[in-house]
Amino acid sequence: MSAISIANKDWSIIDDVKTALGGATVGGSAVFAAVTAGTSDAQAEECQFTATPAAIVRYLGTTEHRTPGGHLACAILLEVIVAAKVSAGGADESARLQEVLRLTNAAKNAVNADKPADPCAWGDDDRTVVPIEFGSPKLDTAQAAPWAVGRLPLTVRYVLESDTSH
Repeated sequence: MSAISIANKDWSIIDDVKTALGGATVGGSAVFAAVTAGTSDAQAEECQFTATPAAIVRYLGTTEHRTPGGHLACAILLEVIVAAKVSAGGADESARLQEVLRLTNAAKNAVNADKPADPCAWGDDDRTVVPIEFGSPKLDTAQAAPWAVGRLPLTVRYVLESDTSH
């Protein structure tokens, strides 16, 4: 059997995103009190919504396909979940909405300011893709009050040189 090595770029990217979120500051204060990683939606909500505000990097999967040049074009699919306790009574959710929007935007800014080391753009005759792409956030200010939650899809693309460079 051949000796192999494992680059584990997926984990490197997750760790880089965690580091970016954990290092994000505004006015010298940390944006997030806790930053964790996971895979389960239930685990993210039930076990990690303790510190506020919190960020959870949730791994959803990795896709790959062969490029015309013989490389593997990969995309790691993540969801950055931001959550904060916001006390706001009544029917007006303005304070909760404002905070979850602030945290969602802070997550985007943190990742864009401290990008993962491995992403790269790639393209073929049909399309070109960007290395880091955020989807539309889903906000839930009615999530088990007093928690306000934002779910931000994040795709980080990278290229592997061969079938054996995972």
